[in-house]
Amino acid sequence: MIVRSKDYKTAFLMGAGASRGAIGHVILNRKRLKPPLNGDFFQVADTYARAKGAGSADGKRLRRLRRVFKTDLPTKGMPTMEEAFSLLYIAKDFPGIYGTGPGRKPRAGERQEIEDFLRLAFGIFAALDQESEKGTAYDRLAKMLSPGDTIITLNYDTLMDSALVRRGWDPAVGYCLTGGKRKVQWAPQRKPPDANMAKVSLLKLHGSVNWYVRGSFGNLARVFDRKPSKVSAPRKNEMKGHIRQIIPPIYGKFFGHAQWQQLWTKAHGALLDADILVVIGCSLIDTDFHLRALLSRIGKSRKQHGQLFKRVFLVDRVTVRRKWAKALKGCFRACSDSSTFERFLRKELKT
Repeated sequence: MIVRSKDYKTAFLMGAGASRGAIGHVILNRKRLKPPLNGDFFQVADTYARAKGAGSADGKRLRRLRRVFKTDLPTKGMPTMEEAFSLLYIAKDFPGIYGTGPGRKPRAGERQEIEDFLRLAFGIFAALDQESEKGTAYDRLAKMLSPGDTIITLNYDTLMDSALVRRGWDPAVGYCLTGGKRKVQWAPQRKPPDANMAKVSLLKLHGSVNWYVRGSFGNLARVFDRKPSKVSAPRKNEMKGHIRQIIPPIYGKFFGHAQWQQLWTKAHGALLDADILVVIGCSLIDTDFHLRALLSRIGKSRKQHGQLFKRVFLVDRVTVRRKWAKALKGCFRACSDSSTFERFLRKELKT
């Protein structure tokens, strides 16, 4: 990444707050739609459902979800994104306990509201990408990238991906997925591609809404233990006979296929080799055990070998920055803070 006219090998770590900071909102049928965070997913889903219409399929999905968290799985208010999916994922195996009202009970392992939740999320992410094609803060960041930079993201959306593709990045190479390149049906928009994008990696550690595995919503285990058979450009509609490969937001995540091992191992290597670490909008929640364990390993190795980050940039609200500063204590020579993505771009990168 180019910082004040100098080029540094950089690793980025991005969470949902990065997308929120990159676009703020888009207009969907005269409603302001924001990228969802873990804590306000259902507020965003409500805006999305109102934009689609009360009688739309998405409106009905949201009503079913509100009902289930009032009756079968009662919570004080609407839960966070992670709490909601964790509750639904547990409840699906016990239809006799967490029934869905009168009538025929679903089979163990199935629950309509799981599909409702995922389809709502997929619709929101697709709308955000489609309505932001004119450019985002991600596009400005992409202009500052250099060969060898690595973006590690926990997000499912394709906002960063699209910004890179607009710059000339090739998903067939940059995603670092296992298997052949022919399954990737998305090409760079620039011909010839930007040379600076040639060796930029985008590691999506929780999957992506444009990766597809063969299967159905009734068998989400395939998401964990398969590699994607198709990778498409961002699309709104589903792919027949396939489900989108995201590791759902549950407390206990499972990574069974070698693909996940490769992505996490590459992330580990990038974090060890980088001169600079940039953390944008990643709240470092206590239940993300994989990420916390990875950071602990990186910190120990960096300190043992005296290979400290030349600089760490922390971009988020002050409470989250303090949590990161504590987690990375002793791993860096200098640290810079920015409260927003926009301020980071203007102050540190001069874009």
